Amino acid sequence: MIEQANQPHRETSSEPLSSRVVSWVVGLGLGALFGVMGTAVSQSTWMIASGFSLPIGLIVALLAVTLLLVGLRLVLRTRTTAILAAFGIVVTIFLLSQPSAGGSILVPGNALGVTWTFAPTIIALLVLAWPRLMKN
Repeated sequence: MIEQANQPHRETSSEPLSSRVVSWVVGLGLGALFGVMGTAVSQSTWMIASGFSLPIGLIVALLAVTLLLVGLRLVLRTRTTAILAAFGIVVTIFLLSQPSAGGSILVPGNALGVTWTFAPTIIALLVLAWPRLMKN
């Protein structure tokens, strides 16, 4: 086949569409999973001394979210999978922070709950906005 001179050359991705779609679904699923797991452990504390407890669950959950998003950004060429993972995290946290039909809530309005509600969004914005340092 001969390319016509008037048509611009289009860069095609080396990955087939099916591979990209699978990575998008996996990214979204991982985001939702990290959102659920983080919500489950975000209120866990570890008593260090009398009157002081370390929010170990929140620290681990935020570290896991950060490592997931940074890892996806470092490994994959585009931001799409990381964006979908961040979307899965944020939407899952939003849904789980709503009161259930019985009135119970998983993310209370205390300092740990408020931090868990907003910190993953800030982390996602920072990781996704960070420029790519190395070319693949």
